[in-house]
Amino acid sequence: MKTIDRYIARQYLLNIIALVVILFSFIIAIDLSLNFDKFMVLAAKRGMTPEGDPSTARKLLLTVFLVFDYWWPKLIQLFNYMIGLIIIGAMGFTCSQLVRHREFVAAVAGGISLHRLMRPILLVALLVTAVQALSFEYVIPNIADLIQRDREQASQRRLESLPVRLVPDGQRRLFYARSFEPDKKQMLDVLIIERSASGPATRTISASRAVWRDGGWDLENGIAESRTSQSEPRVKVDRVVTDLDPVALKVARFSGYSQSLSWSQISEMLRRPDLLALSNEDAGRDRERDVEVRDQRVAELERIRYGRVAIMLCNILALLVVTPFFLRREPTSMIMESIKAAPLAVGGVMGGVLGASAAIPGLPAQVGVFVPALVLLPLAIAAVTSVRT
Repeated sequence: MKTIDRYIARQYLLNIIALVVILFSFIIAIDLSLNFDKFMVLAAKRGMTPEGDPSTARKLLLTVFLVFDYWWPKLIQLFNYMIGLIIIGAMGFTCSQLVRHREFVAAVAGGISLHRLMRPILLVALLVTAVQALSFEYVIPNIADLIQRDREQASQRRLESLPVRLVPDGQRRLFYARSFEPDKKQMLDVLIIERSASGPATRTISASRAVWRDGGWDLENGIAESRTSQSEPRVKVDRVVTDLDPVALKVARFSGYSQSLSWSQISEMLRRPDLLALSNEDAGRDRERDVEVRDQRVAELERIRYGRVAIMLCNILALLVVTPFFLRREPTSMIMESIKAAPLAVGGVMGGVLGASAAIPGLPAQVGVFVPALVLLPLAIAAVTSVRT
C-alpha cells in the first residue's frame, strides 16, 4: 500500500472511530440525564453493606459501572445498524479535510485519479462491514441475554427466570413451566401436554424439574397421566425427547430475540418449522391458522437472515452513490455538498433497513430484501462513473 493510501485510510478510520465515540457518548448522555436517579437507586441497592447505605463516592462509582454494564451490549447492537450512516459520514469528513487542504488538487495534478484515491476509503469501508458481519454472527448471539435486560437488571450476567406458556414442539406437544432459567437450561414445575392429530389432549406429563441434555429434557419426578381413560395407571417418565431446545424457548419468550440469532441458529430454526407453527396463545386451536403463523414466522426469519447481507450491501452501495459529492478535483463548499448528499445517503441506508424488515407482496423473503440493493446498484454505477477526474 502506498503512502497516500495509508494516509487516506488512516484519516478515514480515525473519523469512523470519532463518529462512533461521539454518537455513543451522545446516546448515553441523553439516557443518563433522563434516568440518572434510577441508576442511583439501583446502585444504592447493589452497594448495600451490613453497616448501611454505601458512601456517596461508592454510590457514584457503582452508578457509572451500572450505566456502562447496561449500555455496552446495546451499543454493540446499535453499531451494527448505524454503521452504514457512520461510514458515509466519515467519508464526508475525510474528503472535506482533503479538499480544504487542497490535497485532492495536488494528487490530481500529480497524475493520480480521484477513482484511485477512493480505493483506500472503499477498502476500509469493506473492512468495517466485515467487522459488522462478524458481530452479527459471533458477538450478538453470545450477548443476546444481556441485550434483553432492562435497567433494573443491570450488572446481572443472566436473565431472570421466565415463565413458559404453552410453547409447542415439533410433535405438537405443548410445554408449560412456572419458570425457565436460560443459563442453567432448566425448567421448574413443568407440564407437557400431548395431543392427538385433531387437537384434544391425550396425555399430560408433569415434573418438578426438567434439564436440557443431548436433544431432550431430563425430568425429575416425571409422571405421565392419561387424559382419555381414567383407568390407565400413571407412568413414570424420566426423559422427553424433543426439538424444543432452550434457544427456541427464548425465541418464544422474546419477540425481539430472533434479531439476535446468528445465521447458523436461524438456519437451525428453519430446519424445524413446526416450532414456528403456533403462537403461545393460539396453540393448536386452528390448523389453518397454525400453518399461516408458521409461514409468517419462516418468512420473518428468512428476512432477518438475508436482510443482514442486504443491509451490508446497501451500506456499501449508498457510500458509492454519494461519492460524486465528496470526490472533488476543485475546492468547493463541502457543506453544500453534504446537504445535497444527505438525502441520498439516508435514503440508501434506510432503504436497506426497511427492505430487510418489511415484506414485499409477491416476492419471497430471500429476494424481497435485495430490492433496495437492486435499486441502488445502477445509481452507484452512474455515480462512480460521473466523478470528474
